[in-house]
Formats: sequence, structure tokens, C-alpha cells
Amino acid sequence: MRRCSPDRTAVFVDDKVAIVSLRFNPGFIQTLIAYAAAMRELGCEVEFLLDPAYCGFTELTAIAPVIQAHGSEVTGSWRYAVFVNPSTRNGELGASLKKQGTKILYVYHEPWQISLDFLRGEGLAGTLRAIVAHHMTVPILRLADCILLPSRTALAVYHTADARYNPRATYVPLIFDDDTAGDVLETLPGKRYFSFIGKPCRSHAFDQFTAAMRYAFKAGWDVRFLIAARQPLPDSVSRDPLIRKHMHQIEIRCGRPLNNQEMNRCYAESYCVWNLYRRSTQSGVLPKAFMFGTPVIASEIGSFPEFVQDRVTGRFSSAENHEHLWNAVKEMKENLAAYAMHCRRSFCETFYYRSCLPMLERLLQS
Repeated sequence: MRRCSPDRTAVFVDDKVAIVSLRFNPGFIQTLIAYAAAMRELGCEVEFLLDPAYCGFTELTAIAPVIQAHGSEVTGSWRYAVFVNPSTRNGELGASLKKQGTKILYVYHEPWQISLDFLRGEGLAGTLRAIVAHHMTVPILRLADCILLPSRTALAVYHTADARYNPRATYVPLIFDDDTAGDVLETLPGKRYFSFIGKPCRSHAFDQFTAAMRYAFKAGWDVRFLIAARQPLPDSVSRDPLIRKHMHQIEIRCGRPLNNQEMNRCYAESYCVWNLYRRSTQSGVLPKAFMFGTPVIASEIGSFPEFVQDRVTGRFSSAENHEHLWNAVKEMKENLAAYAMHCRRSFCETFYYRSCLPMLERLLQS
């Protein structure tokens, strides 16, 4: 299988662009890399404006110069700036850049939505955090020349609440560079885990993932699990008597930020990745899984129906119906070669940054 697409002719030669992340979160490293690669391919001169905590990640410093950003005191001028995540400092820096005539694009991963379903998905603590995060986001929403939403579901949610701050919004999928050699079929023998990758929180239904593990252990199945998260493994899991008895069946990669190579290994070694979330306007785990030819088990909610084809790139299920869930996982594992090919094709057509270059070119020119 070849890599996704050929090179493209540069069109914005010598235009400078800043890729901005003023709040450290290793989950956004892929987004930073992809936007830097896309802008360079369009001909722009790229620099990163980053929270200093990112500077230890050599995959970023290898791609473009890194400026440690602390706020509006950043010196330099850029024709374009792409902000990739929320920060209390986005508004201050954004206002400073606007005075210089910089065109600002804001990648808005989680548009504001408050409802009983949101409360059920996030819990009270998660809802309060979302309120604070939204308050931090409003200034950059007002300043941005365009808001980029990662799914059509997210765009619809945006128009119900946040369009009053800025009506200039469009759909641009989450974009990634291609971290594979292209032939995912060669990795199939190494795919041995049913994996949970990402934050072990309520909205990602980590409690239901552990319930699925318990179901498999009680049934006596020889299933191997992987849990990968920068957060420590929750005490409720490590202290569970049944799970402790079966720790030899669980690979735990938790408690620190994994670098890009380590994250890639998690996806390459998985035959199914958990996306049975309670709420999502776009899972960043899903495109990365597809990149490595790994199908997902997903909830039929939010943006998942946009990106998951049942029995093609994954399976829809209910987290509570363990019999159906495990039958679906078993079916994907038995037909993994076909799923891998379809997942890889979906990644190339939707999430690979080169497939989105015409879209990004139009945004820069508009």
C-alpha cells in the first residue's frame, strides 16, 4: 500500500505563519505537526509559538523553529496564525497579532454545548471545567478570522451557541501527518491489544471500558488489553481485586506524556481501539487509529456516524451490552485485514493533511 498522496506545489511562498499552542497538552502535538507540515507544503515559512513545556518534544523542534511564548510580549510578525487549543493567554496574544494585521485561524475542537446529555457525559466536575474552558475561549473566538470545526456535528453545535461571537466558521477535519510506512498489512501480526488510548475520564467512558475488561476476565477469555494515558491509572482500577488478578493481561502505559513514537506504537499494536464515548464532536483517537489500520468500537452518537462505517472501519455498539460489544470486537479481529485496508483508506481521504490542502489554501486566500 502506498502512502496517501503526492506532493503539492507551494503557493504561499515566503508568507510567515505561526502555529500557536499556549497551553501545554501533548494530545495536540499531532495537530501542531500536521498544521506545520501543511503550511510548509503550501509554501509558508513556519514557526511554532509554544508553551515552554513543549520544548522537550524533539518531533516539534525537528520540524520548525520554536519560540517559547508567554503572552503578548512575543516579538515577530506573521501573516497567518493558527491557534490549536484553548488558553487563558490566547486572547492577549491574538489581540497583539491582530494589531499587526495577522490573519487568525482558530481550531476549535470542542464547541460549547450545555445540556442534560452533556452533564451526563461529563459529570458535574467535567461540566464546570468545560464552563471555565469556554470562558477562556470566547476572546479568541471574537478575534479569529475563521473558526475551524472538526466535524459537521461540531459545526452544527457551534451555530447553536457560539456563532453569536463569530459567524465565520467552517468544517475542517482534524488533520495528521502520516506516521506509517504506508503498508499497514505488514503490521497485522503485531496487533494484539484491545486498547483504551487517551484520558481515562467519564466522557470517554473509561468506567465502561473497565467493566468490559471485567466481563472478559469473568468469562475466562485470553484477551490482552492496553491502557495508554498521560494520567496515572485510576486507583479504582488498580485496586479492583478482579483486575489485579489479571494484571498480566493488561499493558499499562500511563502516568507521563508519551512521545509521538510511543503513541504510534500503541496504535500499531492494537487490533481495536475504544471509542465508545458518552460524548464527542470529534475523537482525536479515531483518525490516529485509522492511520495505523486499526478499527474502532464506537458509540453511535455525535460525530462518530460521520467518520465510522459500521462493519467497514469499525463497529457501533452500546457499552452496556457486553455480549454485543464483544461479538463486535471478535468479528473485527477475525476480519482485521479488510478492516485495516478500509481504515487506512479513510484516513488518507479524510484526515491526512495533504487531502485537506485545497481546503486550507482557500481559507488562507479568503
